[in-house]
Amino acid sequence: MTGNKNNIALDNIVLEKIADCPSREDLPPCTAAGNGFGARGWVLIVFQAVMFWLAAGAVTHGLNVMLPALSRTYGLDYNTLLALATPASWASIPAGPLCAWLCEKKGAKFNIILCLIACGICFGLLGHCGSLIGFTLLFAGVCFFGTGFAYVGGTAVMTSWFVRKAGLALGWCTVGQTFSSAFFVPALAALFIWLGVSRGFWGISLLMFIMAALVLLFVANKPEDVGLAPDNDRVTAAEVGERVRRHDSYVCPLGVWQLLRMRDVWFMGLSTGAIYIMLVGVVSQIVPRLMALGYELNTAIFYMSVSALFGTLGAYGWGWLNQRIGVKRALLAYTGWWMAAVVINLFAHQGVTLWVSLLMIGFSLPGATNLSTSLIATKFPRRLYVRALGIVHPIQSVVRCFAFSILAFGLAYLGGYTGAYLLLVAVGAVALLLIWLTDVTPVEAGTAADNS
Repeated sequence: MTGNKNNIALDNIVLEKIADCPSREDLPPCTAAGNGFGARGWVLIVFQAVMFWLAAGAVTHGLNVMLPALSRTYGLDYNTLLALATPASWASIPAGPLCAWLCEKKGAKFNIILCLIACGICFGLLGHCGSLIGFTLLFAGVCFFGTGFAYVGGTAVMTSWFVRKAGLALGWCTVGQTFSSAFFVPALAALFIWLGVSRGFWGISLLMFIMAALVLLFVANKPEDVGLAPDNDRVTAAEVGERVRRHDSYVCPLGVWQLLRMRDVWFMGLSTGAIYIMLVGVVSQIVPRLMALGYELNTAIFYMSVSALFGTLGAYGWGWLNQRIGVKRALLAYTGWWMAAVVINLFAHQGVTLWVSLLMIGFSLPGATNLSTSLIATKFPRRLYVRALGIVHPIQSVVRCFAFSILAFGLAYLGGYTGAYLLLVAVGAVALLLIWLTDVTPVEAGTAADNS
């Protein structure tokens, strides 16, 4: 590619290696028989949805009941716990490159299993945590390993299995995030009532252990491992063998420093991180926000669940929009939608505006993971994805981790939720600008990869 989109071309050696990487153009056209995801593809989609459910709940949604329960059980200050969630969530930053490295060395499947088991242990031990330091360390483990199995390993498998259909496949997967908002909080609250706080956390841990066993038995790193092709396309045995040969001999042509010199890598990380600030900032505080408006705890949880269930439509809707207008335009629309939802929520003391904002928030929930993953996968197709994710994700995580600090600052110094939510809208405006400046042209043979 020439012109102002890319200024400096890769050297010839790197371009030759990129040419060996299967991309959208390398794959055969979709046939009528290949228009679906296939049985194995649907299994993968369901498993990824469950992993999104677990990770989103453990890292974000569960804070709505985890923090009050720990505060009440062990006499810990709620605001201090909320503030400590920020440094604890910084563990997601090294999770990106370290788990991406593990995916390259041992395979995404190995990474998923390891992180599921480790996350389950950390989450279960939270129920026995009676100190602020203990909470910080254990929640850091939850954030690290939750990121590892769902957002690094899981999406790596998804982008390997689905190339042209990635937007729609991820759209179905993010139903898990929607259901996490709807059911994780009441499920965890019910476990606390049934088993007590100390043992209730282990109920979710058990689900993580079961998921690890299912991944071990039924998930393959790539479709070629089971004689299939990406997007459920039909291929002959000879074609599968050739794909496996090319995969085994493949060496990623992009190094860490090359990726770090790419302007679009930084724009992708900063913009999607800003989007997650809005998402985490709103979702992690929906229940306390509603209670501040005068609603009881059970009513607030019920409203949150209804909002999230409405987001099931968004899981498919944002994936469909991605396929129809492209990931960049879809992200611009998505960010604008989030900003509007937050502004309307400022007037949530009225019944109509409350429900409009809650439904808009619910519809938005599944879009962030779908579109941010598709953004990286569009720029860096298939096997380039894991290496690029190892750089983009830490940038995204650094930005996202400021969500709790922004909330705490707004609540303390800017008049409560009004000031905090106005800060979130300002963050959204920055995200819009960065997305608009991002070039999403795929890095492939004949293109430039250093556009600094």
